[in-house]
Amino acid sequence: MLYDGGCPLCMREVNMLKRRDEGKGKIYFVDIDAPDYRPEDNAGITYEQAMESIHGILPDNRVVTNVEVFRRLYDAVGLGWVYAITRVQPIGRLADW
Repeated sequence: MLYDGGCPLCMREVNMLKRRDEGKGKIYFVDIDAPDYRPEDNAGITYEQAMESIHGILPDNRVVTNVEVFRRLYDAVGLGWVYAITRVQPIGRLADW
């Protein structure tokens, strides 16, 4: 999960996910606001691209964006039901918007 460590709202979400993931290692968190952030280590996603929308990088290096990131994150920590409704269209498109 790529996140903006300089954003208080983002950090609230990240901290909750970190607590839920603690000891499981299902989510790897990458702060795009860190001085040592390197796009080449993160599927080539630049800071600017990451700031446009949320990005997740899957273990096979595929990139997911928008609400799909949250679906996968919440599934990973056992809260998939929170975003389940976004799998139904047109709700999913609205959530991405």
